Amino acid sequence: MSKFNDWGVSYSTITFVERALHDHNRVAGYFRDKDILFNIKHVDGHTIQMLLVNEYCLGIAAIHRARSEFPEAEYIVTCANWNGYTRDAKQYGRDNDIGIFNIGEFFGALYWTNHKDYYKKDDDGNPVYAYKVA
Repeated sequence: MSKFNDWGVSYSTITFVERALHDHNRVAGYFRDKDILFNIKHVDGHTIQMLLVNEYCLGIAAIHRARSEFPEAEYIVTCANWNGYTRDAKQYGRDNDIGIFNIGEFFGALYWTNHKDYYKKDDDGNPVYAYKVA
């Protein structure tokens, strides 16, 4: 693995994300930097800097570590739909303008105007988050 990828993100996961970005109709292009930092050109013209990590339960300590290692990252995305984040981590992201998502949520967020405010909805339209308990 690259010296930048000590977050446990496998090569197969990286290539999956690359294929999904390539095929996403809200992505105009992307390039990968430091192995797990994706610079994504949205079709509306702005660039999104997304850090891909592999944390089953993304917490505040991991967010601080990620921001220390990758200060340019605006989004911290854990790389599987079964992964999630703590309530505190999600709130910390909101309070500090950092998008905190699992990978499925992130791809959904690309359809929203304000990506960082994205949330899934249940059948009744209520927010559903990928909360985990640390």
